[in-house]
Amino acid sequence: MRAILVVLVVMNVLLLALHQLGVISSSGASRAGEAAVVPDSAPSLRLLSEVSDDLPPADRTPGGQGGGTVSDVLPLCALVGPFTERGDAQSIGERLRALDVSAETRDLEVSDGRGYWVHLAPELSQREALRRLHELQAKQIDSYVIPRGELANGISFGMFSRRALAEARRDELQALGYDAKIREVERTHREIWVVMPALQARALSDQLWEELLAESPALERRQNLCPGVASE
Repeated sequence: MRAILVVLVVMNVLLLALHQLGVISSSGASRAGEAAVVPDSAPSLRLLSEVSDDLPPADRTPGGQGGGTVSDVLPLCALVGPFTERGDAQSIGERLRALDVSAETRDLEVSDGRGYWVHLAPELSQREALRRLHELQAKQIDSYVIPRGELANGISFGMFSRRALAEARRDELQALGYDAKIREVERTHREIWVVMPALQARALSDQLWEELLAESPALERRQNLCPGVASE
């Protein structure tokens, strides 16, 4: 009987020990599971391209600054012209100012395209340049002394609109013993225009523009970057 009681006690102790071991193991597994869970509020790793797609366009440029167009950075102007007479331009400008448009009359440099300048290198002095000029003119070679600029005191043989013509002239001069060269230059001429802010010009109706320009149907209306020249 005593032996049975001892066996029962030992069995109870073993069962209690096994139960306790199971609880510890269960709670350990539970803690391990909790450590593997990422809370919803924690930041997650995202590709830069994914972040960029979620941002508004203005924030996708470096530093978060929006990349504006040219018209956002540089002012646009409306231009009317070209006028052959300054008085006509000033008259239109006065009528525009009466309509609260900030119009100005300006002389603008307008491109004529590229030209090809045939010339001799500058002489050491104006006296030497004149001596060279007399020598050339005695041979019936059309030429003149360049009065100012980078080629001052050089000799010019003319400006050509086509490179082939300039090369032919240079070759003729070189055959005569003159070291003629060709310089490519930007050719321009001056025109008279009335210039005003583009927003103010757009505020005027087409009918009003027709009335303003009725006496000069050949005039053009353009919109461009505001010219950086002083008003006349």
